[in-house]
Amino acid sequence: MNLYSRVGTVGGVILLLLAFSVAFSASSCTGDHSKKNGKNATDFILPKESDLVRIADTVWDVTNYTVYADAKLNNKYHTIYLRLRDTSGIPINDKSLDFYPEMSMGRMKHGGPFEHPVALGEGWYRGPMVFIMADIPQMGKGWQLHTIRSHNRIKDTLAIKIPVTAAATMRTMSSGTRDDSRVFISCLLPDSVKQGKHPIRFLMNKMDGHHFPVLDHYVIKLKTNRSTAEAGASENFAAESTGNGYYEGTVNFSMPGRWEVIVELWKAGKKSNQDDIKYLVQVI
Repeated sequence: MNLYSRVGTVGGVILLLLAFSVAFSASSCTGDHSKKNGKNATDFILPKESDLVRIADTVWDVTNYTVYADAKLNNKYHTIYLRLRDTSGIPINDKSLDFYPEMSMGRMKHGGPFEHPVALGEGWYRGPMVFIMADIPQMGKGWQLHTIRSHNRIKDTLAIKIPVTAAATMRTMSSGTRDDSRVFISCLLPDSVKQGKHPIRFLMNKMDGHHFPVLDHYVIKLKTNRSTAEAGASENFAAESTGNGYYEGTVNFSMPGRWEVIVELWKAGKKSNQDDIKYLVQVI
């Protein structure tokens, strides 16, 4: 999967992002189109509406746009679904449809990593994206899902407000690196898991001006510790690239309790991350 970002007027957003990242860790931009990679048949399975969380709903130009997600939106990785129907409830399948996230902070705007949506049929579209920060009250419109539809070479864009709140447990963090400037690392592990071994996945993106290209040439070394004890667990296996910015490894939680997954980014045999990266996990 190829991930991109769209950015509007930026002007100093990097410093703000770093400040907000620190604040959220304690308490809690627009890109180019490119080719879509091939998909497996299972990638086109229609979702069950009852399994999703409705995020927003609006009507524009006799079309009903309903936004769903895998969960209530926080500043982390999410799968977004968009459903299109006419005012009679008939599904609308539009091959030209695209969407992307954008954060408006008044005079400044930025995006985040995202993937072009897959058309699932029956009016459904799906695409993952990363919200790299939460909405900021009284500072702009916050996050919006911009949808694009083309007709007779004319593009229409609709901005749909989607509320994003600060995650109780951080799952998207950033760090300076030796070779790739600032990167964002999203951990896809749930906040709570059962005792034992678990596969763990990450998505890594580089902040490159207005864009967030994926990074594939790292090894993510993993260490697990109980937050209430110095002793950790063995049998952790480093996360290696599976392509398109994704990494997969294995972590072992040997007993219940509050654990932390300590991440180190290695490239060309050298440690690369300049900031500490830790993810908290409740093991039951």
